[in-house]
Amino acid sequence: MTQSIHQKSIKLAQQAIDSMDDLMRARIDLDIYKQRLDSLVVDEVLDQFPKDFKQDPKLVYCLEILMILSSLQRELEFQVAEYGASVASEDIRMLTDLLHKLTTTDS
Repeated sequence: MTQSIHQKSIKLAQQAIDSMDDLMRARIDLDIYKQRLDSLVVDEVLDQFPKDFKQDPKLVYCLEILMILSSLQRELEFQVAEYGASVASEDIRMLTDLLHKLTTTDS
């Protein structure tokens, strides 16, 4: 079960980072970025494994990734209005750091 959660978390984070990078490089506009974020099945993963997150401390980085993405899905308009589209660069950094921690913990 843990392996499945890791794989799903990594895939979602990578998809989000790719979309953020596209936004930062002006390859997509904010509407397409929002559509891509909304298409990520973050809540589905959170809902699928609630007991695992509570019982397995090794899943802390997965949970952090999913919580960041869930927050982005809900608060994107506020974040962009408050900080501008460049806020994606900080999100990329946080997700990249968590992916690194997750993949080095896996080994």
